[in-house]
Amino acid sequence: MLAVVEESKEVVEAIDQITQASNEQADSIEQMTHSVNQINHVIQTNSATAEESAAASEELSAQAQILRNLISRFQLKKEILKS
Repeated sequence: MLAVVEESKEVVEAIDQITQASNEQADSIEQMTHSVNQINHVIQTNSATAEESAAASEELSAQAQILRNLISRFQLKKEILKS
């Protein structure tokens, strides 16, 4: 009977160790999940910023073309160019 009690204590200790290790793994997974979520947020912010920059670049390009068209209407006299 004593042997059964001793074996039972060892099993309980092993289960306690497994429980502790599982809790530590759960904490590590939670930290990793938090880090991945932070990275995801940064990526989404960068993506939105890139899209805004692309739209602004397209608008500036269109405005530059309009300006080129407006400037092309002007002609400088040769006398002005010589001085």
